[in-house]
Amino acid sequence: MSIIIKFIVASEDNAHRVSKMAIDHYTRIDQQKDIHKEYSVSTFLNSANSFTREWLMSFNVTGEEENREEQPLAFMELVSANIPKEAEGGKPLYIEKSIYATNGEGLKEVLNRAIEIAKQRRHDVLWAEIPRTDAKVKEVYEALGFEDAGITGDKQLLKKAV
Repeated sequence: MSIIIKFIVASEDNAHRVSKMAIDHYTRIDQQKDIHKEYSVSTFLNSANSFTREWLMSFNVTGEEENREEQPLAFMELVSANIPKEAEGGKPLYIEKSIYATNGEGLKEVLNRAIEIAKQRRHDVLWAEIPRTDAKVKEVYEALGFEDAGITGDKQLLKKAV
């Protein structure tokens, strides 16, 4: 299995893909919450209209050249401005969403790429917001050196100096 990570365009097709992945993901971790409106296609597209948000995704790649297929594994939404006031730092980068398709594959790879991007762009700290009930995502973040930075609402904040 070959995994690639790339920025994806905030198109309607990609928004449908991300919305489905998000609804499946959040249904697994929090069955009490109605998530269909919060993670709808239109919600993703409206938030992506800001030039301060970027979509980063990992894919499982199979096949060669014209037979190449890319299966989405994990998704992150990076935010560089208008971030929550809790995200302190001289030049912070904020990960607002961390979503994986099924068993967590590709999440570590896409997070590693987000860390590389933060370093390349000279951010001093990388913040992440995850649901408090999402043990799998928290485990991946902690394995890559993120530390607990508090709680805001039903979200856990994590941070890592870059």
